Order: sequence, then structure tokens, then C-alpha cells
Amino acid sequence: MDRVVAWASRLVFVFLYLPIAALIVYSLNASDVNYRWEGVSLRWYAELFADRMLLETLRTSLIVGLLAALLATALGFLSSMALVRFRVKGRGAFLGAILIPLIVPEIVLGVSLLTVFSTVGVPAGFLTLVLGHTVITLPLATLVQMGAMSSLDPSLPDAAADLGAGAFTTFRRVTFPLLRPAILAAFLLSFATSFGNIVISTFTSGVGTTTLPLRIYSQLKTGLTPELNALGTLLVVLTLAIILIVGVGQLRRILAGGPDQT
Repeated sequence: MDRVVAWASRLVFVFLYLPIAALIVYSLNASDVNYRWEGVSLRWYAELFADRMLLETLRTSLIVGLLAALLATALGFLSSMALVRFRVKGRGAFLGAILIPLIVPEIVLGVSLLTVFSTVGVPAGFLTLVLGHTVITLPLATLVQMGAMSSLDPSLPDAAADLGAGAFTTFRRVTFPLLRPAILAAFLLSFATSFGNIVISTFTSGVGTTTLPLRIYSQLKTGLTPELNALGTLLVVLTLAIILIVGVGQLRRILAGGPDQT
């Protein structure tokens, strides 16, 4: 039985990572098409860095993702603090309102956002794109940080006050260090969700604010080029680098016996 489980686990890993391996291999393909191998070449990486339009959409996705993740993480932190630490009237209704984007289909949410922006006279563009992505990432950031805050000892602020620490010092020296991993996780999850979103971007983007997923989706009509394999490979490498940096930092703090140990 253990052998069956072990082999099943290996097959799952192969199923999950084989497409990524194929992406990396075919990014080095010299052929003009993905399905035919013609030798190793860095041609498509050169084509990628020469494609200004594709790089501009990548830049738009990165900026929108960072801003939406920052807003969602900050708003999620404040919402989590209010819901966990204080007795808020209508707590259930407030939490339900935050979590609605997780329940409502994205296409319905996209139409609703477009209707609201049109009604108040806000033209589709960078602002509407950031706000739309903030709406869909806020529930995720809130849930992650609520879970971390709920696990904290509620007597910590009182203990810090007994030692002479004010509210700001307690937050800076006690609360924030303990919540830092959850805040970082909320930010990264929000960024990843925003970066890969297509539906909300379709309804909230305007002229000059096309995101990378929209650009790739539009190319399905004319055919995808190996240039996108090169872009995907660079994004995979960047993601792995971020994971390694964050993981090593967390491991060092745990081994040092810092506050993130809890």
C-alpha cells in the first residue's frame, strides 16, 4: 500500500510539473512553431526583449498587481483587525460583504464593476483596473490575515501595556512582527491573483492598459509563438527566486528564535 501511495505521489508531481518543464525546454527551441523541435537557441529570448508591446503589457500587469496587492493587503489588515480585535456591530454582514467576490462569478462581478464605473463617470483605464483587481483580491488578503490574527494571544497588548509600551510601540514591536509572515503571504497571494486575472481585466481595462493575460488571450486567434514560452520561463524563474528568498528568510528567523517562530 505504501508503494502504491508513493508511486501515485510521483505521478501527481509529474502531472503538475511536466508542463512547466516543457515550457522551459521549448523556450529554447529554434523553430518558429511550438510543436516542432529544431535545436537549441536563445532566439526567442531576444525576440521577447525586442517586443515592446508585449513588454508594455507585462509592465502594466506588474504595476497593477503591485498596487492592487498593496491596497488589498492594507485594507485586509484593517478589516481583520476590526473583525478580530474589536466588537463590531454587524460583524457577520461586514465579513459577508468582503467575501462576496469569492462567491459571485467573476463575469457577473466584472459587468457590475463596469456598470458602476460608467454610472459615476469614471473612464475605463488604469484606475478602474487597479480598483477592480483590489475588489477580487481583498477577500483573500482578509482571510489570510484574519486567520493569523485569530491565532494570536489576546492578552499580548495588555502584557505589553503592563511593561510600559504604548499602542504604537506594541504594534511595532509585538503585533506586526508576529503578523509579518501572514501579511507577506496575503500580499503575494493577492499579487498572483491579480497578475493572472483575465475576466475582471476585460471589463475594467481601457486603451493603453492591456494586461499580459489579455494580450496572450488575444494572440490565441493568430497563434501563440515560442516567444511566450520564453516569457513564461522568465516568470517561473522569478517566482522560484521569490519563493527561495522568502523561504530562506523565514528559515533564518525560525532558527534564530525570532518572533516569526510562532
